[in-house]
Formats: sequence, structure tokens, C-alpha cells
Amino acid sequence: MIDYDHESVDCAERAVMLHMRRRGLKSISDSVLQMTHLQSLSLEGNAIRGLPERFFGSLPALLWLDVRNNQISALPAAVGQHMCLKTFLLEGNPITALPPELGNLTSLKALSLRNCPLTFPPRDVLDLGLPNILQYLRCAQLGEEAEVERLCFSSLDVCEEDDPDIQIFQELRHRIILMERNDLHTNTRSRVQHLLNGQREGRVTQKDLEEEEDSRSTSLSSSST
Repeated sequence: MIDYDHESVDCAERAVMLHMRRRGLKSISDSVLQMTHLQSLSLEGNAIRGLPERFFGSLPALLWLDVRNNQISALPAAVGQHMCLKTFLLEGNPITALPPELGNLTSLKALSLRNCPLTFPPRDVLDLGLPNILQYLRCAQLGEEAEVERLCFSSLDVCEEDDPDIQIFQELRHRIILMERNDLHTNTRSRVQHLLNGQREGRVTQKDLEEEEDSRSTSLSSSST
């Protein structure tokens, strides 16, 4: 693993992994784009506003791209020309639409879009999984509006469960859900204890406790999806 700062161009060209998390980066430098053999790139937690148009063409060997929690509002259409990318972590960015060209990225096995305010594809498509998203984008790219409307998503595979990249992606998602659920339990226990103390002091009614229990059940149900 290489934590890249000021290596020479020769070293950069040979690198296969690069982690530059949470460094306040606002853009991707030319030196990164010179790392032509790069297979894994993590830029999570910066302030990057977009990927250069030549980003995917400059990094043809890229397999894993993590740009979570940046300020990316759009993706270059050239993403659809990439031949190798398998895992694309885009969550936590203010992107509202995926480019239709993304549907051509047939190598893609895992796509994280959590906490992205996407309006295209629509939410009912996003909820049905990666194969459906890619199929929808391909149809939209071809201008097949009628086909987009009638796609039978239930007939498509949700994912390739035996693919190791899918397993890695699912493990990451599972860890995030567990952490959030643990935080939810902690906060809920604190609120319930506060209400119980208030009931003993005559400040909280049984109805308040029942409403809190209903709220807790709803929150836990939502976090499990």
C-alpha cells in the first residue's frame, strides 16, 4: 500500500494502491493521473468537486475507486468507456444524476450511492440494485423511453453473490449498518431512561413511553433495510 505525497513520476507509474483520505483535497492532481497502473484509489473525506474528464482514461487499470463524502456533483461521461472498474463508492456526494454512459460499465460489480440526492435514475430503480440501475441507464442512453417504462426488473439478477468484490462491498455495507444501528440503540436507551426517570417524578405519562416505543420500533425497522 502506498500513501502518496511526493513520490517521483517513475514511482507513481508503478504504484497500484493509493490512499489519500481526509486531506482537504479540492481536486485531483495531474501527478495522480500519471499513475497509470493504479488499481485502487481512495479519496474519501476530501472536498473534491468533480472528477476530471480524462480521469477514467488516465487510469485504465483502476479496479476500486472510493470517493465517498466529497463534493462531487456530476460524473464525466467517459466513465462508460472504462473496462476494468469493479467497485465504485460514491456515497455522501451531492450528485443528483448518474450519466447514462455509466450503464456501459459492464465490469462494475458494486456501486455505493447511499446519501446521494439522486433524482435520475428514480428512487424505485435505485432500490432494485445494480443490474437494474445499469440496465435502466443503458435504455435511457439509447433513448428507449418506452423500454425504460416497461423494464421488468424482477427478472434481473440482483447481484453476483459469489463474486469476491461483491462480498467485500457487502461486508463494508454491513459494518456501516451495524455502527449506525449501535448508535441508534445507544441514543434510544438514553431517551427511554430519561422518560422513565420523568415518569417516576410525575413529569412523563404512560402515553409518552408508548409513543417512544413506537418511534423506536419504526427507527429500527428502517435501519434494517
